Amino acid sequence: MRKLLFIIPLILLFSCAEKKNDTFYSTKKNIKVLVNGKQTDWSISPKVNPDRLNVYCTNEKNEVIFQTDTDTVSFMLSNNDTTKFKIILNSVDTAYTEIVGIKELPNKITDEEKLYWLSQTWSETKYNFVNVDQLTFDLDSLYKELIPEVLASKNDYEYYRILRKFTASLKDGHTQVSDRGQFYAFTDYIPITLQDFNEKIYITHVRKNVSLDSTWLGAELIEIEAIPTVDYLEKNVFPYISASTEQHLWMQSVYKIQSGFKNKLFKGTIRKVDGTIEKIELKRNGEATRTPNDEYWGVPRNFSRSIVDLDWTDNNIAVISFNRFTPQDKAIKEFDEIARKIGKAKGVVIDLRKNGGGSTGVAWHLQKYLTKGNSFLNYAWETRINDGVRKANGNWKDEYKDYYLNQALRFEKPKVINVSDTLKRIKCPTTILVGRYTFSAAEDFLVNIFEVPGRPKIIGEETGGSTGSPLVVRGLPGGGYARICTRRICYPISKKRFVNSGVKPDIEVKQTIDDYLNGRDVVLERAIEEIKK
Repeated sequence: MRKLLFIIPLILLFSCAEKKNDTFYSTKKNIKVLVNGKQTDWSISPKVNPDRLNVYCTNEKNEVIFQTDTDTVSFMLSNNDTTKFKIILNSVDTAYTEIVGIKELPNKITDEEKLYWLSQTWSETKYNFVNVDQLTFDLDSLYKELIPEVLASKNDYEYYRILRKFTASLKDGHTQVSDRGQFYAFTDYIPITLQDFNEKIYITHVRKNVSLDSTWLGAELIEIEAIPTVDYLEKNVFPYISASTEQHLWMQSVYKIQSGFKNKLFKGTIRKVDGTIEKIELKRNGEATRTPNDEYWGVPRNFSRSIVDLDWTDNNIAVISFNRFTPQDKAIKEFDEIARKIGKAKGVVIDLRKNGGGSTGVAWHLQKYLTKGNSFLNYAWETRINDGVRKANGNWKDEYKDYYLNQALRFEKPKVINVSDTLKRIKCPTTILVGRYTFSAAEDFLVNIFEVPGRPKIIGEETGGSTGSPLVVRGLPGGGYARICTRRICYPISKKRFVNSGVKPDIEVKQTIDDYLNGRDVVLERAIEEIKK
């Protein structure tokens, strides 16, 4: 009994001492955070004060553990609780860390802020959005229509959703509003993967789980919330997606419907491969239940983290997957290294189907390898002009009417890009693969090369259809921002505007759901056929 009485005071003393210690140490920026045993990653940010992590409280009491390479701190957290401590990084920088327990969507944005940031986004759009001449509605009328909506928004999430509706109405992939992930803690995804083929949505992967069914693989999603799928998308998803083309709109929308609030079930109706109809209800717990050892029914997925990948076919054709054009220096260096390895290739396939863009400088560098001469033309481009005097004269002089209507544009001629004589070009038969994920700076490359005589054939599907130079409007509530596209590029030879469509391939090849489930890459197969010719 004496030993027991002696131990208990020691435990209490240690517990009190631990609560008083509000300083912890780390020599690494990335640390582990466990919430109720589920690990997530956290990056220490001394420049952000407070360095805040919102923890969604699924239970009344939730265990949170912060683990650095030198220290560990644990505590219990409930809804609306706030725990503060300092993390000293490399004995130099201090991160003032704040952990907040959340359960309900925040409602912190004031009416003044709601009105100001809607007005700021509208104003920057009115005077700087380059495709204002493509709008089929009156921008000022839309702005006035949304004023009562933002003031009536019930919480911060609804407010951001209305801002997204404003920018989505502009139908431009480089013009959108981002909340910068401030609502991520409230959301999760379903443990299946959906993909669209020919404007129909199918289940392509199913996590092996006792509550899920392997016969769902290949099933078509025909209803969401008891509403036909296309009708549901047109009403609840499409109006909030910024996209320049139908293919980019569908791609983003299918991704969006897989995520949602954790406390709301995903309800759908599917038509399975055998024709039977089944209603499904799925918890949005894909991340909460994910483990490193998860297995899936479906074709194995290959997610490459590399900027550039090199593979070889049996007949000595090099397949170069250029996955992104960023960061510029690293992307150029990696492609140069691969280019030195393909000297004996009988043909080259340059796969841009997963390339979402990056730096136009990388696009130029790639084009240099495919250019026969010592130079090529970069795209021409247009941007808005705001001139007060000419606008004043525009209400009575026709020559200044565009200024009065806020539609005046400046045109910049194509720029000549020189190619070094020492660069060893790709001279063997070459094809370029594209698709709807091909976007932004990757499309800069395609626009530049498209009208060049003797260029490689472009094979696949029409690209995403958006590039430009976005003006970033910072400071929206909670750290959000808006982007407004200010540059419209034009094909360098014909000067045709690149707007309202993607780059169309010379040979259109579309993968079907059956191709996908059978692991067939019909686009690559066609590219190899063309090289063999």
